[in-house]
Order: sequence, then structure tokens, then C-alpha cells
Amino acid sequence: MERLKAFDQDAFEQLYLHARERLYVYALSILKDEATAQDIVQELFVDFWEEQIFLRIHTGLAAYLIRTVRNRSLDYIKTEQNRSKIRKAYFGENETIADAVEARVLGEEIEAAINKLPQKAATVFRLHYIVKLSHAEIAEQLQISINTVGNHITRALKELRETLKIK
Repeated sequence: MERLKAFDQDAFEQLYLHARERLYVYALSILKDEATAQDIVQELFVDFWEEQIFLRIHTGLAAYLIRTVRNRSLDYIKTEQNRSKIRKAYFGENETIADAVEARVLGEEIEAAINKLPQKAATVFRLHYIVKLSHAEIAEQLQISINTVGNHITRALKELRETLKIK
């Protein structure tokens, strides 16, 4: 740590060579994807050096690296799960590449239409149809009445139908 804090690049290279493989194996055990595991570890070391994270470490270095790989891996999984939920909400299960392309275009059109909605209506729409919250949960989260939630959803659907020309 002393050599790292003195910005000794050789110390960083030794750390990288010594820890890279172990961290990769750990990330792979969580992610089950070789390329993503490699990316997670590589990005950790890039951030570690470029953002001088080593200056802020007051616990054990090995513990920090392991915890960071775990957290980044779990964050990646959570992000991918959210993306998958959104893709399924917009596109459903696609069977062909042509369907996937068509669904992607439609998804982009839907997203553009949602972005044109008033902010509150767009938020309520996303919470209900993408996050799958109930009217009561949305009302509680946004501190509005259940009737207001219903009104926002009705308004959003009406405007989306008009924008997307859906009857």
C-alpha cells in the first residue's frame, strides 16, 4: 500500500498480475460469463489506478478488491435483470431476428412517446407497466392519491394511443 500511495506504477503492475486471475475467477463464479467477468476486473483496476482509489483504502487491500468485484458483479446482474424486464415489457418473447428488430424499433417509438408525456404521467406509467407496481404502491411512493394514479394512467394511455396511432 505504501508503494501504491507513492504512485509506484511497478507496485500497481505487481498487484494487477498477482490479483487479476483470482478476482476474475471470483467474478466468473458470480456472473457465469467470461467476457463480463474479465470486463468487471479490468474496469476495477482501471478505476483503481486512474481514480487513485488506493489513496482512500483504510482496510485490507485484498478485502477491498474482493468486495468491489462482488459488488460490481451483483450490480451488473441487477442492471441486466432490469433491462431484461424492460425488454420483455416492451417486446415480449421474440422468436426471430426480424421480430427482434421490429420489436426494438417499436420499443424505441414507445419510449419516445412516453418521453413526450407530462413528467408525472410518464413516471406513473413506467411504475405501473414496467416496474409492475399497483396503484396503491405508486400512490404511496409518489405521495399522491390512488385516484390521481388512475387519472395519470388513463391520460398516459390516451396520449400514447394518439401518438402511436393505436385504436
